[in-house]
Amino acid sequence: MRTWAPCPLDAARAILRGMESSEGVAGAPGVVSEPVRDGGADTCLFGLRILGGRYAFAASLVTEVVRLGPITRLPAAPSFLRGVFTHRGEVVPVLDIASLVGKAPVVTGPSTRTAIVRSGPWHLAIVADAVDGLVDIVNLEPPLADGGGISAFLAAVGRDSLGSIAVIDLPRLIEAARKRSVPA
Repeated sequence: MRTWAPCPLDAARAILRGMESSEGVAGAPGVVSEPVRDGGADTCLFGLRILGGRYAFAASLVTEVVRLGPITRLPAAPSFLRGVFTHRGEVVPVLDIASLVGKAPVVTGPSTRTAIVRSGPWHLAIVADAVDGLVDIVNLEPPLADGGGISAFLAAVGRDSLGSIAVIDLPRLIEAARKRSVPA
């Protein structure tokens, strides 16, 4: 079974500062202002809501949470690559996990938050229906072998104080998106 290291507090605080600087996010239901310590938890992940469920991935991959700026579509780009937006002078691709797994795209608007992530050489924004922030998960279990949709990218499932949450292997998901977006 895969395990994740505890949240380094400095990294956790930096992520939270990014969330708190976006009006209306800090203190909202489901958004934590400090990492949740659920008795015996040893897993700190970054949570978000997509596809009507709660998902998370390694918090260490998140560099910040920001309001999604105007998106510029890219000609001939696959539907899961929503386009790019400019953040701090850098052009950042926008990945829609829901579209990647064949579901309806995430609806975005002026208040949409996105998690800026870095995985290996890739730096991109993940759009979601909502951002939960940092979560600690107890009792991680292997996911059920379903094989389709988002389940193909699950690393584990567990629970936190708000209920069930599925853990995405984000580096594997990003690599699959990269392979699908580059013509063979």
